[in-house]
Amino acid sequence: MTVLSLPRLVQGLLTALLFAAVPAFAQKAPEPPRPYVLEATLDLVTLLPPPPAAGSAADKEDLAQVLAIQQSRSEAELALARADAEASVFRFADTLGEGFSAPRLPRTAALFERLTKSIGAKVNPVKDHWNRPRPFLASSAVQPQQRPDGATYPSGHGALARLYALVLSDLLPAQRRAIFERADRFARGRLVLGVHYPSDIEAGAIAASVILAELRRQEEFRSDFAAAREELAAWQPAKAAAP
Repeated sequence: MTVLSLPRLVQGLLTALLFAAVPAFAQKAPEPPRPYVLEATLDLVTLLPPPPAAGSAADKEDLAQVLAIQQSRSEAELALARADAEASVFRFADTLGEGFSAPRLPRTAALFERLTKSIGAKVNPVKDHWNRPRPFLASSAVQPQQRPDGATYPSGHGALARLYALVLSDLLPAQRRAIFERADRFARGRLVLGVHYPSDIEAGAIAASVILAELRRQEEFRSDFAAAREELAAWQPAKAAAP
Protein backbone atom coordinates (compact mmCIF):
# COMPACT_ATOMS: atom_id res chain seq x y z
CA MET A 1 0.00 0.00 0.00
CA THR A 2 1.29 3.41 -0.97
CA VAL A 3 1.40 5.97 1.84
CA LEU A 4 1.10 9.61 0.82
CA SER A 5 3.42 12.06 2.45
CA LEU A 6 1.77 14.70 4.63
CA PRO A 7 2.42 17.65 2.25
CA ARG A 8 0.97 15.77 -0.71
CA LEU A 9 -2.04 14.70 1.35
CA VAL A 10 -2.68 18.28 2.48
CA GLN A 11 -2.31 19.56 -1.09
CA GLY A 12 -4.83 16.99 -2.31
CA LEU A 13 -7.34 17.94 0.35
CA LEU A 14 -7.00 21.65 -0.42
CA THR A 15 -7.50 21.01 -4.13
CA ALA A 16 -10.62 18.96 -3.46
CA LEU A 17 -12.03 21.64 -1.18
CA LEU A 18 -11.28 24.35 -3.76
CA PHE A 19 -13.17 22.59 -6.54
CA ALA A 20 -16.04 21.77 -4.21
CA ALA A 21 -16.34 25.43 -3.28
CA VAL A 22 -16.41 26.78 -6.85
CA PRO A 23 -20.19 26.53 -7.31
CA ALA A 24 -20.77 28.39 -4.06
CA PHE A 25 -18.57 31.28 -5.13
CA ALA A 26 -19.52 31.31 -8.81
CA GLN A 27 -21.47 34.45 -9.65
CA LYS A 28 -24.69 34.36 -11.61
CA ALA A 29 -24.80 36.24 -14.90
CA PRO A 30 -26.65 39.54 -14.42
CA GLU A 31 -30.27 39.46 -15.50
CA PRO A 32 -31.05 41.49 -18.63
CA PRO A 33 -32.90 44.77 -18.02
CA ARG A 34 -36.66 44.31 -17.96
CA PRO A 35 -39.17 46.63 -19.66
CA TYR A 36 -40.86 49.40 -17.75
CA VAL A 37 -44.44 48.68 -16.73
CA LEU A 38 -46.74 51.20 -18.39
CA GLU A 39 -50.22 51.96 -17.08
CA ALA A 40 -53.04 49.92 -18.61
CA THR A 41 -54.94 53.17 -19.05
CA LEU A 42 -52.32 54.28 -21.61
CA ASP A 43 -54.33 53.06 -24.60
CA LEU A 44 -52.72 54.17 -27.84
CA VAL A 45 -55.57 52.72 -29.87
CA THR A 46 -57.75 55.57 -28.61
CA LEU A 47 -54.98 58.18 -28.37
CA LEU A 48 -53.55 57.85 -31.89
CA PRO A 49 -55.43 58.92 -35.02
CA PRO A 50 -56.48 56.06 -37.30
CA PRO A 51 -54.31 55.32 -40.35
CA PRO A 52 -55.45 56.58 -43.75
CA ALA A 53 -58.32 54.49 -45.07
CA ALA A 54 -57.39 52.09 -47.85
CA GLY A 55 -57.81 53.77 -51.22
CA SER A 56 -58.27 57.24 -49.75
CA ALA A 57 -56.39 60.29 -51.03
CA ALA A 58 -54.17 60.21 -47.93
CA ASP A 59 -53.44 56.52 -48.46
CA LYS A 60 -52.49 57.12 -52.08
CA GLU A 61 -50.22 60.00 -51.07
CA ASP A 62 -48.56 57.76 -48.49
CA LEU A 63 -47.80 55.19 -51.18
CA ALA A 64 -46.64 57.86 -53.63
CA GLN A 65 -44.04 59.04 -51.11
CA VAL A 66 -42.77 55.49 -50.56
CA LEU A 67 -42.40 55.01 -54.33
CA ALA A 68 -40.67 58.39 -54.74
CA ILE A 69 -38.11 57.46 -52.09
CA GLN A 70 -37.66 54.07 -53.78
CA GLN A 71 -36.79 55.84 -57.04
CA SER A 72 -34.26 58.20 -55.44
CA ARG A 73 -32.67 56.06 -52.71
CA SER A 74 -28.92 55.67 -52.94
CA GLU A 75 -26.77 52.68 -52.02
CA ALA A 76 -25.47 54.64 -49.03
CA GLU A 77 -29.02 55.26 -47.82
CA LEU A 78 -29.88 51.60 -48.26
CA ALA A 79 -26.79 50.49 -46.34
CA LEU A 80 -27.60 52.84 -43.46
CA ALA A 81 -31.26 51.77 -43.39
CA ARG A 82 -30.33 48.09 -43.29
CA ALA A 83 -27.89 48.68 -40.45
CA ASP A 84 -30.45 50.82 -38.59
CA ALA A 85 -32.86 47.90 -38.59
CA GLU A 86 -31.02 47.04 -35.37
CA ALA A 87 -33.12 48.54 -32.57
CA SER A 88 -30.31 50.11 -30.56
CA VAL A 89 -29.56 53.64 -29.37
CA PHE A 90 -25.90 52.93 -30.05
CA ARG A 91 -26.63 53.30 -33.75
CA PHE A 92 -26.24 57.01 -32.82
CA ALA A 93 -22.50 56.44 -32.32
CA ASP A 94 -21.86 57.74 -35.84
CA THR A 95 -23.14 61.11 -34.57
CA LEU A 96 -21.93 61.08 -30.97
CA GLY A 97 -18.61 59.31 -31.51
CA GLU A 98 -17.21 55.78 -31.38
CA GLY A 99 -16.94 55.96 -27.59
CA PHE A 100 -20.73 55.99 -27.42
CA SER A 101 -21.02 52.26 -26.83
CA ALA A 102 -22.64 49.79 -24.45
CA PRO A 103 -19.37 48.47 -22.95
CA ARG A 104 -18.23 51.99 -22.08
CA LEU A 105 -21.65 53.21 -20.91
CA PRO A 106 -23.39 50.30 -19.13
CA ARG A 107 -25.91 52.38 -17.18
CA THR A 108 -26.91 54.25 -20.32
CA ALA A 109 -27.18 50.90 -22.13
CA ALA A 110 -29.46 49.52 -19.40
CA LEU A 111 -31.75 52.56 -19.57
CA PHE A 112 -32.18 52.38 -23.34
CA GLU A 113 -32.53 48.61 -23.39
CA ARG A 114 -35.45 48.96 -20.99
CA LEU A 115 -36.94 51.69 -23.17
CA THR A 116 -36.55 49.54 -26.28
CA LYS A 117 -38.31 46.63 -24.61
CA SER A 118 -41.14 48.86 -23.39
CA ILE A 119 -42.37 50.05 -26.79
CA GLY A 120 -43.93 46.81 -28.04
CA ALA A 121 -46.44 46.43 -25.20
CA LYS A 122 -48.16 49.65 -26.29
CA VAL A 123 -47.45 49.80 -30.03
CA ASN A 124 -48.26 46.21 -30.99
CA PRO A 125 -51.92 46.36 -29.86
CA VAL A 126 -52.39 49.36 -32.17
CA LYS A 127 -50.87 47.42 -35.06
CA ASP A 128 -53.20 44.50 -34.34
CA HIS A 129 -56.24 46.78 -34.05
CA TRP A 130 -55.83 48.57 -37.39
CA ASN A 131 -54.02 45.71 -39.19
CA ARG A 132 -52.84 47.98 -41.98
CA PRO A 133 -50.86 46.00 -44.61
CA ARG A 134 -47.27 47.01 -45.22
CA PRO A 135 -46.55 48.94 -48.43
CA PHE A 136 -45.06 45.95 -50.25
CA LEU A 137 -48.26 43.99 -49.58
CA ALA A 138 -50.51 46.84 -50.66
CA SER A 139 -48.69 47.48 -53.96
CA SER A 140 -46.51 45.28 -56.15
CA ALA A 141 -44.72 48.46 -57.28
CA VAL A 142 -42.95 48.61 -53.91
CA GLN A 143 -39.64 46.75 -53.91
CA PRO A 144 -38.81 46.16 -50.24
CA GLN A 145 -35.31 45.44 -49.03
CA GLN A 146 -36.71 43.50 -46.08
CA ARG A 147 -40.04 41.78 -45.39
CA PRO A 148 -40.86 42.14 -41.70
CA ASP A 149 -43.94 40.42 -40.34
CA GLY A 150 -46.92 42.14 -38.83
CA ALA A 151 -48.97 45.21 -39.62
CA THR A 152 -47.45 48.57 -40.46
CA TYR A 153 -49.30 51.22 -38.38
CA PRO A 154 -47.74 52.68 -36.27
CA SER A 155 -44.05 52.13 -36.90
CA GLY A 156 -42.23 50.60 -33.94
CA HIS A 157 -38.94 51.91 -35.33
CA GLY A 158 -40.54 55.33 -35.74
CA ALA A 159 -41.54 55.23 -32.09
CA LEU A 160 -38.06 54.12 -31.04
CA ALA A 161 -36.38 56.82 -33.12
CA ARG A 162 -38.38 59.56 -31.42
CA LEU A 163 -38.09 57.99 -27.95
CA TYR A 164 -34.31 57.68 -28.34
CA ALA A 165 -34.09 61.30 -29.49
CA LEU A 166 -36.26 62.69 -26.69
CA VAL A 167 -34.41 60.89 -23.90
CA LEU A 168 -30.93 61.15 -25.38
CA SER A 169 -31.28 64.87 -26.05
CA ASP A 170 -32.31 65.38 -22.41
CA LEU A 171 -29.18 63.50 -21.36
CA LEU A 172 -26.92 65.37 -23.81
CA PRO A 173 -28.65 68.72 -24.42
CA ALA A 174 -25.65 70.24 -26.19
CA GLN A 175 -26.07 67.54 -28.86
CA ARG A 176 -29.83 68.00 -29.27
CA ARG A 177 -29.87 69.09 -32.91
CA ALA A 178 -27.52 66.36 -34.08
CA ILE A 179 -29.46 63.74 -32.09
CA PHE A 180 -32.80 64.65 -33.65
CA GLU A 181 -31.29 64.76 -37.13
CA ARG A 182 -29.89 61.27 -36.60
CA ALA A 183 -33.23 60.07 -35.26
CA ASP A 184 -34.93 61.37 -38.41
CA ARG A 185 -32.53 59.33 -40.55
CA PHE A 186 -33.12 56.29 -38.32
CA ALA A 187 -36.88 56.55 -38.85
CA ARG A 188 -36.65 57.46 -42.56
CA GLY A 189 -34.73 54.25 -43.14
CA ARG A 190 -38.03 52.37 -42.81
CA LEU A 191 -39.31 54.29 -45.83
CA VAL A 192 -36.05 53.70 -47.70
CA LEU A 193 -36.47 49.96 -47.12
CA GLY A 194 -40.08 50.07 -48.31
CA VAL A 195 -41.50 48.60 -45.10
CA HIS A 196 -43.46 51.60 -43.74
CA TYR A 197 -45.48 54.60 -44.85
CA PRO A 198 -44.78 58.20 -43.74
CA SER A 199 -47.98 58.19 -41.65
CA ASP A 200 -46.69 55.12 -39.80
CA ILE A 201 -43.56 57.04 -38.83
CA GLU A 202 -45.57 60.07 -37.73
CA ALA A 203 -47.85 57.94 -35.55
CA GLY A 204 -44.81 56.24 -34.02
CA ALA A 205 -43.40 59.63 -33.06
CA ILE A 206 -46.66 60.59 -31.35
CA ALA A 207 -46.70 57.26 -29.53
CA ALA A 208 -43.17 57.85 -28.23
CA SER A 209 -44.09 61.25 -26.80
CA VAL A 210 -47.14 59.80 -25.03
CA ILE A 211 -45.14 56.87 -23.63
CA LEU A 212 -42.35 59.13 -22.39
CA ALA A 213 -44.84 61.41 -20.64
CA GLU A 214 -46.02 58.37 -18.69
CA LEU A 215 -42.49 57.17 -17.96
CA ARG A 216 -41.48 60.52 -16.53
CA ARG A 217 -44.06 59.98 -13.81
CA GLN A 218 -42.30 56.79 -12.65
CA GLU A 219 -39.62 56.86 -9.97
CA GLU A 220 -37.95 53.80 -11.51
CA PHE A 221 -37.44 55.57 -14.83
CA ARG A 222 -36.26 58.76 -13.15
CA SER A 223 -33.69 56.78 -11.15
CA ASP A 224 -32.35 55.05 -14.26
CA PHE A 225 -32.27 58.36 -16.11
CA ALA A 226 -30.27 60.01 -13.30
CA ALA A 227 -27.75 57.14 -13.33
CA ALA A 228 -27.29 57.46 -17.09
CA ARG A 229 -26.96 61.24 -16.85
CA GLU A 230 -24.22 60.91 -14.22
CA GLU A 231 -22.42 58.37 -16.39
CA LEU A 232 -22.66 60.52 -19.52
CA ALA A 233 -21.51 63.61 -17.65
CA ALA A 234 -18.16 61.90 -17.17
CA TRP A 235 -18.04 60.91 -20.84
CA GLN A 236 -17.03 63.36 -23.54
CA PRO A 237 -18.50 62.72 -27.01
CA ALA A 238 -15.82 62.37 -29.63
CA LYS A 239 -17.80 64.57 -31.99
CA ALA A 240 -19.21 67.79 -30.59
CA ALA A 241 -22.13 69.13 -32.59
CA ALA A 242 -23.12 72.77 -32.57
CA PRO A 243 -25.99 73.46 -30.15
